[in-house]
Amino acid sequence: MKVLSEVELWAVDLAACRDALLDVERRVPRLSVADRERAASITDGDVRNEWQAAHVALRIIIEHACGEAFRGVTLAREDRGKPFIEGAPISFSLSHAPGLALIGISPDGAIGVDVECERVVRIGAERRARICAAGAGLTTASLARDGGDGFLQAWVRLEAFAKADGCGIGRVLSRLGIVGAGGREPVEAEVMQARAASIVAEAPRADVRDLQLGTGRFAAVACRGPACEAARAAPVRWLPSDVKQLEQAMF
Repeated sequence: MKVLSEVELWAVDLAACRDALLDVERRVPRLSVADRERAASITDGDVRNEWQAAHVALRIIIEHACGEAFRGVTLAREDRGKPFIEGAPISFSLSHAPGLALIGISPDGAIGVDVECERVVRIGAERRARICAAGAGLTTASLARDGGDGFLQAWVRLEAFAKADGCGIGRVLSRLGIVGAGGREPVEAEVMQARAASIVAEAPRADVRDLQLGTGRFAAVACRGPACEAARAAPVRWLPSDVKQLEQAMF
């Protein structure tokens, strides 16, 4: 069995890579039966192809890290929903936005990634402010001053942390007092930032950092455990869009 030695971050331009990924899957299937059933249930053809391409990319990257032993194996889920492969010596995370996927894989400790493309988010001003403050508290990097950009960057930080923690975004938002009973009580931005900083500090060797994927794209990675230090320096690599280059790079 191959053994991954370091944290890897992969971005996938689905518009450029989709056909190559689907071609690779047709020739050497790697998706599980459950994956194929899920893809078949998506009625919109473009959405289905993007979903399938993103998950083929995940399977290829897992095989690149661990070898063929886990090809086609159904993803299991922890009690709180985090996916994993039974027996695989890695943690992984996949996030998918229209036209773009982001995949993180770690050999030692949990990892979570999240990506969003620029879009209008309709949300109340109070909740928006709380999410921005919480996102600002997760790391020392500043948020964009533009309201929409700052909100999306704060959101991907929160999502990435929730995925690495394995608890899910709903539980994180409730714990911070953004939703639930705490969401109805007034709170200052500084207090919300401090709450967010505290949940990172309480987690074992946790870290959150932003990723740069280009204009109009917002992304973050979070790690827990021994891989945190390595994750801070891990570059984002782009998956090749040509079938031959893809196979040469990954296999």
